[in-house]
Amino acid sequence: MATAPTAEYHSRDFDWDELRDEVENDPSLLYHLTPSAPSLPPCNADSWRSFHRRHSSGKFFKERRYLLEEFPELRRSDSFAKVLEVGCGNGSTVLPILRAKKNMVIYACDCSTEVVERAKEIISSTIGISSEQRFHPFLLDFSVNKFPEWLFCSSCQNSPSRNQSSSSADAEEKMMMLTDTKAQCCIGGVDFVTLIFTLSAVPLQNMPFVLAECYSTLKPGCLLLFRDYDG
Repeated sequence: MATAPTAEYHSRDFDWDELRDEVENDPSLLYHLTPSAPSLPPCNADSWRSFHRRHSSGKFFKERRYLLEEFPELRRSDSFAKVLEVGCGNGSTVLPILRAKKNMVIYACDCSTEVVERAKEIISSTIGISSEQRFHPFLLDFSVNKFPEWLFCSSCQNSPSRNQSSSSADAEEKMMMLTDTKAQCCIGGVDFVTLIFTLSAVPLQNMPFVLAECYSTLKPGCLLLFRDYDG
């Protein structure tokens, strides 16, 4: 059976006119329109919380069904893998990964408690997706805060064994131990970090910090997957 062209989804991630009006009429988001300004305000979690509340129906942010075509590395990964989704919103990036890749576990963060709870509701209520032990959302304003040590603690990052590959069975066993925080120091890093329409929501001056933090959670040789608006 022929499948619909992947590209048809690319222009429909957002309602562009609505997004433009939203940004232009919210003073706390106007810095997106002046990326060269010498002094930029910090990311305003309250503004984004209000933004997501107004679009809580899920019609504004559509499931990114093209994702595995856009990033074939995800599609071709057949062994157990951990993904860190940065700026998960209502779960539009998480859904297609969980749906298509039963071998992947996703850790997802956002700066709003409401948004994180909404993502949990949407994921858990989606038919055909078993999210138990596969979806781990947490609260974090990643534009100004470091990722938690339980993702990849400093001692494990600096350990010589960081450069040694481990089997998928070993990795899965370590992930299953996460619920017992006394049993291990961290989950040992992730195989993929996804930054999908996220970095543009971060003030320009904070972008190097965010990228460095994302890199710090990756296991050696693993990938940061990025997509955002043009210049």
